[in-house]
Amino acid sequence: MQNKNNSAILFENVSLTINNTHILEDISLSVENKSIAGLLGPNGAGKSSLLSLVIGLNNQTKGTITVLRQKLPVKDESLREQIGVVFQETSLYEELTVAENLLFFASLYNIPKPKYRTHEVLELLRLTDRAHDQVHILSGGLKRRTAIARALLHDPKLLVVDEPTLGVDVQTRHIIWEHLKFLRSQGHTILVASNYLDEAQAICDTVSILNKGKLVITDSPNALIAKTGHNLDIECTQEAAEKISTTLKNKDGIVRSEKTPSGISVFLKGDTIPDTIINSVLKTAHVNGFRFRPADLAEVFQTLELSSSTSMNEEIQTQPPPKNIFKRYPILLILLVIALLGGLVFLEVWFSQPR
Repeated sequence: MQNKNNSAILFENVSLTINNTHILEDISLSVENKSIAGLLGPNGAGKSSLLSLVIGLNNQTKGTITVLRQKLPVKDESLREQIGVVFQETSLYEELTVAENLLFFASLYNIPKPKYRTHEVLELLRLTDRAHDQVHILSGGLKRRTAIARALLHDPKLLVVDEPTLGVDVQTRHIIWEHLKFLRSQGHTILVASNYLDEAQAICDTVSILNKGKLVITDSPNALIAKTGHNLDIECTQEAAEKISTTLKNKDGIVRSEKTPSGISVFLKGDTIPDTIINSVLKTAHVNGFRFRPADLAEVFQTLELSSSTSMNEEIQTQPPPKNIFKRYPILLILLVIALLGGLVFLEVWFSQPR
């Protein structure tokens, strides 16, 4: 149930069509104030297109979009002044220093006391010691943090980030995650598009999965993982994989299994204890090794699609067969036969009379 009163972003049956191509179809989505909401999906799922609607780069073809309690499109600049944006491409001026980049953008926002505000965001993103470095010598992670600092200059209520940790190392990923969570604690609402399930699990309050322009599911990361489960990767021969697959078929706690070149992957429900499954496997066949891990994004899609397909089939199978009204009310069949015979007799008499 969408809480409209507490929504920083509200999509109601929104579709986007560009050049007769359906980019987004019937999206209904709510992002609460002072939260981090994740958009996940493979390349081409529609994540960036959805972000473009939020920040006003595109207008929806159908439906209603409300951002910070203003319905889009908005004619004046009042809404854009409350939104900070970090695109996939950082688009910084490479020959300028970090501080010069921020001061330049501060002038575009007409920010009072630009030097003071620049110093604030440099401290916030831990960039003070790199303030006088030219951007072109920075690592990808430092450029990403500089782009986030730029987006925060005007203290926006809503921060929209497309791939926050694109092209950065593991340590920098965690630094950026901590910054985003800190911003949430300071009252900012953050909408993040990502290709990584672990990133959404680390920072997001809710996760919405898009695929082929459609909203597949919205839930908390933990609830999503509980639905889609964990993976038990087993290294074994193909003969052993066949035996394991047969043994685990229809076993409680297992979503599905899938043979791999190195053996078999078993997908467990979120609350399934892997030790029980491992014991069954070891009793069935010899294995070379196994690894327990979270499902990745592609595997989550497969599981969700399988669950959706199974639910549809079960619904079809459980529907009662069409009722034969004549079996239930045989008198109706008798009356119909009498009516047909009576009609035939009437026609025969009618045509046999001389004209």
